[in-house]
Amino acid sequence: METRPSIPYNFPMRRTVIPLGFFEGQTPALARELLGQALCRRWPDGRVLRLRVTETEAYHGFDDKASHAHRGKTPRNAVMFGRPGRAYVYLCYGVHWLLNVTTGRPGHPGAILLRGVEGVTGPGRLTKRLDIGRAQNALPLQKVHGLWLEHRPRVPNTEVEATPRVGIDYAGPEWARVPWRFVWNHKPPENAKRD
Repeated sequence: METRPSIPYNFPMRRTVIPLGFFEGQTPALARELLGQALCRRWPDGRVLRLRVTETEAYHGFDDKASHAHRGKTPRNAVMFGRPGRAYVYLCYGVHWLLNVTTGRPGHPGAILLRGVEGVTGPGRLTKRLDIGRAQNALPLQKVHGLWLEHRPRVPNTEVEATPRVGIDYAGPEWARVPWRFVWNHKPPENAKRD
């Protein structure tokens, strides 16, 4: 696996927004690093929900036949070709909105699908729980836009499982087998305090 990206650990651990520059790294390594970080959503009435990321999938570059960017730039995937740290939100099968975070440098497409957070399994359920849709597409993940990621302690490797991605048989066996799905196999105690 590629080297892990450099998270700026020299700032306070609680309630610190992950800077957009963090997402310039290699997509698979970033997908692993997002496990345990807090996905945050603020509604217009001021309510804020913070849920730690439990499952991600990486889609990286032009060669990745499972990536939306494999065949080039389109109106749908254009945000993947832009600056990192943006929300890439698209409608899947005309039913569910799915949330991705763009990665890499402009012109080199990459994205991390957020598949699960605490108490929510499945990318469609995640966006429904957090009221995420087309309005968030292409927005930088920053507090001003009401959707951002906050730094939390790094999840230990002993609690991380890397598996093939889900539902991408169309990409062929080589890409269907790539272990770019990352799952945090940790259950906090029932009496643990939540953010």
